[in-house]
Amino acid sequence: MFFKNILVPYDESDHARSALHVALGMAGAYPEAKVHVVTVIPAGALPTPSLIGDDALNPSYALGDPYTYDKIVESMLHRARTNAEGAIKGAKDDAVCQVVADAVVASSPVEGIAEYVEQHGIDLVVMGRRGLGALRGMLGSVSFGVLRSVSVPVLTVK
Repeated sequence: MFFKNILVPYDESDHARSALHVALGMAGAYPEAKVHVVTVIPAGALPTPSLIGDDALNPSYALGDPYTYDKIVESMLHRARTNAEGAIKGAKDDAVCQVVADAVVASSPVEGIAEYVEQHGIDLVVMGRRGLGALRGMLGSVSFGVLRSVSVPVLTVK
């Protein structure tokens, strides 16, 4: 098998589920293959670890405690991994390849995917595309960004 370490970015969309099916179809028959199903949580989606509210002197609540903030972030990552595991269970059929559900926090989906590719020795990215807009839209802005940001092949699935 040519591709043994495949990344499927997962955002719970139908396009991402289609990409997961394609990746499992490609790698499913090979026990030595590994499919990474990864959700990237943009850092901007996390609460800021400071005073929150309209009035800084009288905040609605505060996340000044690093332990509480870490628990919130870990809870979001856990929920993303759990959702990905559910999608994997529904798509795996009789695939014998290894499948890993993961979630990471990054400044953007493109940056998170590119970092994951580099850190985990990924040799193929299989991702869904929405196809909105002009040329970038033929792929989708995240697909287009990933294509430009990684040095491995990218297969997009509509």
